[in-house]
Amino acid sequence: MSIRVARKRADAYQHGDLRRALIQAGLKLLSEGGVAGLSLRAAAELAGVSHAAPYRHFRDKNALVAAIAEEGFRLLTAEMRAAVAGSGSNDLLARLRAAGGGYVTFALRHPAHFRTIFSEVTCADETEPEMRALRAAGEEAYAVLRDLVSEGIRRGRLRGGDPDQLSLAAWSLVHGLSMLTISGQLAGQGVDPADPVSVQPVTAALVHLLETGIKA
Repeated sequence: MSIRVARKRADAYQHGDLRRALIQAGLKLLSEGGVAGLSLRAAAELAGVSHAAPYRHFRDKNALVAAIAEEGFRLLTAEMRAAVAGSGSNDLLARLRAAGGGYVTFALRHPAHFRTIFSEVTCADETEPEMRALRAAGEEAYAVLRDLVSEGIRRGRLRGGDPDQLSLAAWSLVHGLSMLTISGQLAGQGVDPADPVSVQPVTAALVHLLETGIKA
């Protein structure tokens, strides 16, 4: 997916939405060169602003990466919730399948975000606002899965056990599939990350395997 960065107009005094533009610029730089290729200076150049301008919004490049990762988690949460709601079912296993599908769909639609939210994001002070917001966004995304698993255990639809252990097992499966797909490792199996339809059969097979392993 092409990442577009809104540049400041030549006749404008201010950018208009500089924070958003810097996040998109950072995402583009991360997708092209990883963390090593990201700097506030490079993001400023893509957004068409001065090298000093980004510091109005981000203390350093780690703060920018944290903001990108936070946005990624918010998108992931929305994708999973939309998939669950779109399943049109009250059945626990159907909703769990939908959440797994939503996770893979997010990775396909937002590969740069996907890689960023699971990369190492560090700040000098873990209590900084960017890190607190990032942790909250990550916990919200995880809660979509954990809440379904906890409900399944409580209602006897999933086998008994620690909900965090079962959630971790479920997460690991769909995460592994997502990473293999966007990295092109399944091309020999006919799975094309640019073609979501080609991913559906293997996603369904994997979620079914998960389902048979954890249902009561």
